[in-house]
Amino acid sequence: MKHCPECSTGYPDSLVACPTHGLPLNEIRDLKPGMVIHHSYRIVRKLGQGGMGAVYLAQHTLMDEPRALKFLSTELSQDQAFTARFLREVRTLRQIRHPNVVDCGDLESAEDGSLFFSMEFVDGPDLRAFLNSVKGTGFSPYIEANSSDGVLTPEGTLPVALALHLTGQIAKGLAAAHARGMVHRDIKPENILLARDGFGWQPKIADFGIVATKESSSVFTRTGGTLLTVAYAAPEQWRGTAAAELDGRTDLYALGGLLYEMLTGQTVFQAESYEGWAHHHQTTPPPPPSALRPDLANWQGLDALVQRLLAKDREDRPKDVAELLGLLDAVRLVPHDARWKTVREANKPFVYQDLSSKRHKRTNRRAEWGVIATIVLFVAFVFWAIATQQRSKPNETIIQTPPAIQQQNDMNEDNIPVPKGLTPNPPVHVPKGLTLIEPAGDEKKAEALYKQKNYSDARKLFESACNEGQMKACSYLGYFYAKGLGGPFNQKKAREVYQKACDKGTLSSCASLGSLYQDAGNNEESRKYFQKACNGGVSEACDLLRDVQ
Repeated sequence: MKHCPECSTGYPDSLVACPTHGLPLNEIRDLKPGMVIHHSYRIVRKLGQGGMGAVYLAQHTLMDEPRALKFLSTELSQDQAFTARFLREVRTLRQIRHPNVVDCGDLESAEDGSLFFSMEFVDGPDLRAFLNSVKGTGFSPYIEANSSDGVLTPEGTLPVALALHLTGQIAKGLAAAHARGMVHRDIKPENILLARDGFGWQPKIADFGIVATKESSSVFTRTGGTLLTVAYAAPEQWRGTAAAELDGRTDLYALGGLLYEMLTGQTVFQAESYEGWAHHHQTTPPPPPSALRPDLANWQGLDALVQRLLAKDREDRPKDVAELLGLLDAVRLVPHDARWKTVREANKPFVYQDLSSKRHKRTNRRAEWGVIATIVLFVAFVFWAIATQQRSKPNETIIQTPPAIQQQNDMNEDNIPVPKGLTPNPPVHVPKGLTLIEPAGDEKKAEALYKQKNYSDARKLFESACNEGQMKACSYLGYFYAKGLGGPFNQKKAREVYQKACDKGTLSSCASLGSLYQDAGNNEESRKYFQKACNGGVSEACDLLRDVQ
């Protein structure tokens, strides 16, 4: 390609002078900032160079918006088999509109005949740069600046909640393509772009369809170039399974490799040769992530999930993305000695009891004594009621506890705030520190949506209810932020809403706030909030408090 030094317009190599200004054209190898391509795109800067060609950031002169232009190499552009199939793939890709897939635009021809296509510009790092940012420090400036996570993780790794969130979002993008019969076949960190999304990150899959066209290219056939990214390719790819016989489970294997690397800071296998990689992927069992990062053993179901994604036989992997998302949602943090699960780690937003056999036996013994005491008290109450009724005037009646209030008492056992507006008559005992709050309509709808696993809509309603002062909604919302349900995970926001609910007397939120600080290594703050919940009668917080003494 050549360009005019006066107007920076690109022209084919056959021209000698600019038709407009008459100046000799300069031959270029790289597109320079300011050049105009196809009369529509003004080059801003070069973003990168790969085997397929170069990528540039450009400004669309008419739409006044940034676009990424990916130019195919001259060799690929001249390969008719490649370009024919590539055009078919682009047409299919244009039908995929999903927030976790980079929007693919038009396939066009530059002035010199080289092919390029415009696509969505993602203003953020790719996953490789993101992972490299924590190498040697264990703390990513991307996380610090944008998710306000504040969690120091082992060197080269990401917080588990963030890794699970990114994996789930990537999986949803894959599902959109798999539904149309498309398999990416080259999922790797370099092909996952991260867009800023408030305080978090939204992953977007790039290069869908580009890799899929390579197998039809005579260029790659002639050169014998590998079609695999050795660290992430599935066993069936190493065995030479035909492209038409691959399905979405091939992408899930590679996604398992990404999750493994986000959690441990290294790829599943390491090898020095092509043959070594092939041997490991086809025959070597992958070590569980907790073998490299011991704290991962506290996450129930995590090792099993990763190893299932990395199963040698694709029949042993999740059958599709829907099944994978269910497995991701089932992963739970069981801190320390696996005795306790807190709001951020459980499937409901409040602390619940230890289920170890030893404590369970003690609980049963306490329950037996409790039954005996209840019987004794009931008999005494009956005698007292009879005596009182005999002393009552003829027109007096005994007021019974409304069923709604009895339901409140049942809820109190789990330390859920009691709704206000229901007059206890006779008075209902409210545990110390719990406030009476009236459930708003949004909160009730949000709880229903939560049970249906419609996390996105539930999160919005919980946010609304929490802003209106519904502390139970704040407890749920803290869990959503900490787990990344219905949106990006954000531990700073989780701490804020837990703090709000804790200050208003919701003791389970105090315990959960203590757990967040404990995971962040801030034992001083952790003790403070465990102590507050313990003083208010949350026995589980008392046991958690002993873990940080």
